Amino acid sequence: MTKKILITGATGFCGSHVLESLKKEYSNKYNIIATCRDTNKLPIKYRDTAIEGNLLDTLYLDTITKEADVICHTASWAELNGNSEDSDREFLKPTLKLINKALKNSVKRFVFLSAITSNPIKKEQIHSSLELTKIWTHYANIIKIEEYLKSIGNYDMEIVILRVGLFTGKNYALGILPILLPRLKTHLVPWIDGGLTSLPLIDGEDIGLAFSLASTKKLENNYYEIDIVGKEIPSVKEVFEYLHQKHDYPLPHFSVSFSLAYLFARFMRFIYKIIPQDPLIVPAIILLLEETHSNNNYAREVLRYKPKVHWKDSIDTQITQMQKEQKPNMKMNKK
Repeated sequence: MTKKILITGATGFCGSHVLESLKKEYSNKYNIIATCRDTNKLPIKYRDTAIEGNLLDTLYLDTITKEADVICHTASWAELNGNSEDSDREFLKPTLKLINKALKNSVKRFVFLSAITSNPIKKEQIHSSLELTKIWTHYANIIKIEEYLKSIGNYDMEIVILRVGLFTGKNYALGILPILLPRLKTHLVPWIDGGLTSLPLIDGEDIGLAFSLASTKKLENNYYEIDIVGKEIPSVKEVFEYLHQKHDYPLPHFSVSFSLAYLFARFMRFIYKIIPQDPLIVPAIILLLEETHSNNNYAREVLRYKPKVHWKDSIDTQITQMQKEQKPNMKMNKK
């Protein structure tokens, strides 16, 4: 019997790349099903088997989990400056319900889109004593979902948590560049710790590759946590210098510590509760620049994952698209 692989959030940045990768490499072996809120936003060639609906709808969750052998859960709600109520309603609760429905309806494998900074957060290696909900509520909920998936890791459903690096590449609506580039232009963005921490970028094409492998490879165990990053891992300084040399973005003029950066970000977030504009900086952005010590060693061992896209090429692709389409700057809040 042909297995069914279902992708949630198939019109989003990660979901669109996962759908493209699976359709390209595995459509002759698997039935690839896209799910999203509006199937008209999918490329026409992917609409035939798509299922439209909202993950907030319990009946919809029941419907799609009955259709799947493997679920790639890429749907998310990632506000940089959002509140816990929105993140719980739009991301945490529907994800937990989706997992439970998947268990109930005998889904064989669940592949979850997590984030690369989960590892230092869990090891308490970040430069802030704030509760994670006060730094970035979305990351706090990612950790809760990871912990729940680990708690059910001995059940019949295989669990693969992919801790993915910082998005770059085409379909650029999310990612580190739409956050940083407008702020670099202000000449107010500093180096943090001299820009020496690594910046684990990953192109959307490699995200699609990783999910394709995680969906189709035979696994020896029922539970995995796997870092997924790009072909090479540059430092923050290397990325900023490349943006300066190739694309003429200003370099930072001074450096601050992580502790001071978090303090300043908290102050800016407070100020912009009064001023009706997007904050220059929020604690979530500082969190993205924390050291992760990530690599692809385990991904290579378990999934035979070999990323293809160099970070410079990915940045060039994304900036070209941004300049061509002239979309508004990425907002800290969705509402």
